[in-house]
Amino acid sequence: MYEGFDIWIFLAGLPLGLAIASIVLFFSWKKGKKERRFDERYTRIHQHARSISWGVTTAAILIAWTIVILMEGPRLAFFILSGIWVVHMLSYAIGAAIASSKN
Repeated sequence: MYEGFDIWIFLAGLPLGLAIASIVLFFSWKKGKKERRFDERYTRIHQHARSISWGVTTAAILIAWTIVILMEGPRLAFFILSGIWVVHMLSYAIGAAIASSKN
């Protein structure tokens, strides 16, 4: 580390950042509740938007994966995209399992 580095100031940053984020989250939640942002219609619209976004992301990953395998072959970019694909699909499977258990 360099000479001017103060570990205590560095370590104080995490709790300070969490405190500021909590305060901002609290006030945005309070304002959203006043504006009725969390009613059923708002929730349904954003669930639908996330579904469309998930489909578009799936298509984008597949197109990028195809381009990478055609241009570069099985190198680092291919394996990174394959990992992103696995995480993407696992998150969908976990989300579907959670959603089906709630309904």
